[in-house]
Amino acid sequence: QVKQLKSPMKCDDAIKCVFNLNKLDIRVFKKLKQFGPIRASELAKYLNRERSTVYRSLQKLSKCGICKKITKTLDHGGYYHVYQCDSIDHIRKQAQEYLDAWYENVKETLDSLKE
Repeated sequence: QVKQLKSPMKCDDAIKCVFNLNKLDIRVFKKLKQFGPIRASELAKYLNRERSTVYRSLQKLSKCGICKKITKTLDHGGYYHVYQCDSIDHIRKQAQEYLDAWYENVKETLDSLKE
């Protein structure tokens, strides 16, 4: 028997599932949306987490196309990075591409059972 969803999936749950994110990644994403371009160290303070922990979530969000890492140059030399969420349209498109690829993979796997 196929398990069916009894109610519509929440947006957070869909994003977690499609992009393989955990609860902290979602918290980081939400704060990033709230504050706009921000450094990992500043975001870590708002989340009351270690900078390295937040940085790992930001790396994961960047890799899957949910946020962007932007390099800023300092006046006296050097640089730093800020992170910002990508547009909702881009995130939706990225999620659709992931779902389409997953569907094709599952379909091919099931088709190979015939052999």
